[in-house]
Amino acid sequence: MENSESNKQVVAKHREAISQIEAQVMEMKNLAFQSRSMIEENRLMILGNYSATFMGNRQLANSNTDDIFKIRDEMLNAMVTEGELQENYVDALKNKAKLDFLRHRSQLNSSVLAISERLAAINSALVEINSEIMGNNAKIAIFNSQQLAENSKILEESLSAPTPTPDTNAEIIDSNSAAIEALSANVSRNKSKIKEILATSAKNSERLRENKENIYKRRQNILENRKKIEAFKAKSA
Repeated sequence: MENSESNKQVVAKHREAISQIEAQVMEMKNLAFQSRSMIEENRLMILGNYSATFMGNRQLANSNTDDIFKIRDEMLNAMVTEGELQENYVDALKNKAKLDFLRHRSQLNSSVLAISERLAAINSALVEINSEIMGNNAKIAIFNSQQLAENSKILEESLSAPTPTPDTNAEIIDSNSAAIEALSANVSRNKSKIKEILATSAKNSERLRENKENIYKRRQNILENRKKIEAFKAKSA
């Protein structure tokens, strides 16, 4: 009788502890999905900024570069020379212009390759993340199968509790105590981690908004250069 009363008190304490842990776990679930939502929003902003800066600004700037050197070549070709000395001078300038352009283009190629290498590594990491998500989905399916089996076991007993002993109850209670301790520790770790993730996501959001502003400011500079190029073309016509 003494063991039964002691078990009853522990079970009551467990019920209270479980209720508190449940509230914390479900709060963590909501915060985890909130953080994932922020991460996905940031990812979309990253893709938008990438498109604007690489497919937009980069290509506009490259077009300007091509036209600048095309104008340079036309100007040098139109230059009137007298004698071999001046001809050599103009030819040397043409070679210099070509070398300047090719050096610039080669450096850009190196930059493109370096960034592509990093993007490929990011894609590899995303493939690993997808595999991890698939693994977690499999764990959920296994867990659900196990719990369905547990439901079937209870149903087979016609919903009538078996006749336990204080000792068998104590075994379950001890197991629950260990589970509560482990679960509490994991909840505490998750709290710290979610704070870090939300702070990082908020910082990333701010940086992405700043990047977007800078992208469009630089586009204005590129478009101003385009006006100057068109003015050069008009003068040369």
